[in-house]
Amino acid sequence: MQGHDFSLEWKRLADLPDAEGFAGMYAGVSNGALLVCGGANFPEKPLWEGGAKRWTDRVFVMEPGGIGWQDAAPLPKPLGYGASASLPQGLMLIGGCNAGGAVADCWLLRYEGGEVSCRALASLPVTLTGHAAVVMGGKVYVQGGSLAVGEQDAENRMWIYDPEANSWSEGEPLPARGRFLHQMAVIGHTVYVLGGIGLKPGANGRAEREMLTEAWSYSASGGWRRLAHLPRFCGAAPTPAPVLSGRIFLLGGDDATVRGFTPANHPGFHNASLCYSPAADAWSEAGEVAAARAVLPCALWNGMAVIVNGEQRPGKRSPQVWGLRLR
Repeated sequence: MQGHDFSLEWKRLADLPDAEGFAGMYAGVSNGALLVCGGANFPEKPLWEGGAKRWTDRVFVMEPGGIGWQDAAPLPKPLGYGASASLPQGLMLIGGCNAGGAVADCWLLRYEGGEVSCRALASLPVTLTGHAAVVMGGKVYVQGGSLAVGEQDAENRMWIYDPEANSWSEGEPLPARGRFLHQMAVIGHTVYVLGGIGLKPGANGRAEREMLTEAWSYSASGGWRRLAHLPRFCGAAPTPAPVLSGRIFLLGGDDATVRGFTPANHPGFHNASLCYSPAADAWSEAGEVAAARAVLPCALWNGMAVIVNGEQRPGKRSPQVWGLRLR
């Protein structure tokens, strides 16, 4: 791996006003305001004590130049574990799941006049959860995910949303194993799909996780192209992965090295990060993450890559919000 000529500068922002915090939230920007919503936690008692997982419909907003969070009108339904896309029209929430299973619903949150509105958009052609999304050329590219909860399947298809037509079309599928809890990024006219979890046949006919270190790029002119492999597995890191100074950063997430622990005594996710340079098609270590988290969104706001809540370890969330700059 290459070395690097930068360091990460972390800034802690105001915690979300929820003691537990959430995993699987949506996050993005509308008219300069930072919007975060949805996700799930275990509010009654911990997972390892038999606590029930609860999805939320709460919406939080940090206004332009603001330093604290305000509650906004709730989502039409509790939802989490979908994908986020910041568009000029607002924050797009794409699919996900709740206690009833995976959904195809899509919504647009828009901040205006101190309030957040929500309206329905064209639904995905399929139910989808654990997928990722980026915006390129004014359109939303959604790749991977699962059609149902419970890690029963892993998709390699790509769906493209046109905001002008409010419609979906199917793109060229990834020429590799399907995946979920992967990371995506975009630079110019190129989409990147990085790492994630695939499925392979296991004992007793049940699917088993396959930790993927593949990296791929896609452009309309060149199609899919295989890139240098990640130096180690990375899944469930903040996504869309932030692009800073022309480089893609994978911040923490799950590196699959912690095994044999129960949720009650899990030591937590690793706090290392990776940097990918498209110009060199090479990876480097990128320093420590201020807060090791998994299954969380990222949004660019006020010149920072903002990561919101996420899992500290399985079943344990965090209400913390962090911003990242390079120096």
